[in-house]
Amino acid sequence: MLVSNVNNTKEFMALLLKKDTFDGFQVREVIITTFTTFEIHCNLNKDFFETEEEITRKFCLWSELKPHVFELIKGNRLPKSIKIVFSADDTLLHSISPEASALFINVNFENNRLGIITGLSLKNFTLNKTVEFMWDEWVINFLEGNKITISAAEEE
Repeated sequence: MLVSNVNNTKEFMALLLKKDTFDGFQVREVIITTFTTFEIHCNLNKDFFETEEEITRKFCLWSELKPHVFELIKGNRLPKSIKIVFSADDTLLHSISPEASALFINVNFENNRLGIITGLSLKNFTLNKTVEFMWDEWVINFLEGNKITISAAEEE
């Protein structure tokens, strides 16, 4: 598990809200606190769609949620907090490991700090940390490739 602070918050938020950098990730949950708390549960409502073939995934993509999230947080004041739980799509998931059932990137903004925590869920219990290390390395490379710098999170 990678627990890090983002050093260049402004650049990260621009990639998150204005660019397509995170668009391919599925989103499990979004919680935004401004004047009230908004919770978005990101399971797709399959009854909304005309045909079952129209949708094959269980969760929304960031590209679908991004405009709504941007509307909630834009303004003159920073949000009190933001929490976004991203998960890898099936292609990325299987390229990291067929043993993984989910790979997560948790993005947390609170007290003017932006943090990232990685996580994963495996299909079978194991003490072997290889998949965890592979996912952490992928996330570090993804961030570095997008010129996002991180540092180890300090304990409070």
